[in-house]
Amino acid sequence: MPKIASFQSQLTTRLLAWGLFNVIIGALLQGTPSPFWRAFGQQSIGWGVINTALAIFGRRGLRRKLARGYPTEEAQRDAHNLRRILWINTGLDVLYVAGGWQLARSRGGVDAKACGHGVGVVVQGAFLFVFDLLHAIRLPQASSSEGR
Repeated sequence: MPKIASFQSQLTTRLLAWGLFNVIIGALLQGTPSPFWRAFGQQSIGWGVINTALAIFGRRGLRRKLARGYPTEEAQRDAHNLRRILWINTGLDVLYVAGGWQLARSRGGVDAKACGHGVGVVVQGAFLFVFDLLHAIRLPQASSSEGR
């Protein structure tokens, strides 16, 4: 198995766990009387569903590649593309944190629901910043000797 395939498998497993955790926590928070925590939970559910879907589709694509044989050239291309995506996402995560912080600071002072949404975005963006950054740094280089 190419190193990149093992890495992709670990990445999607971690993303799936984070996504499912968020959906569960968010659903539990919908039962609270607090508008802040319900809004925070709604952010958790939304981000969790997206991350879960990305993980599931990523795993499905990886299984297909492995089933048909994962040529070295494709593995190298995938490693390059994944690294680029992770670095782009790391930059976007900074924007998510900034936007969530701005929402929590501005409207959050007078609206608990807006504050919950803002803080929810900050938490998701901060986690994903660390997640994307660490995976971008740790992503193995696909070597020319790597093969099926």
